[in-house]
Amino acid sequence: MNKAVSNFKNTSPLKFILISIALGIIATFLEDSFKNIFLFLRIVSFGLFVYAVIKYFNSKN
Repeated sequence: MNKAVSNFKNTSPLKFILISIALGIIATFLEDSFKNIFLFLRIVSFGLFVYAVIKYFNSKN
């Protein structure tokens, strides 16, 4: 568990934004057939994007 948390903290904001975009693209393909998975992926994608933006601006001291 500690490895997962430390990996999450050490990942660059650019990687989080790319992961967020990838999840958003995948979610659009699942929109018609799997509504619940679509909503979950959109929420996760948005959360990762917001986390990446906050992490980026906090790293610029």
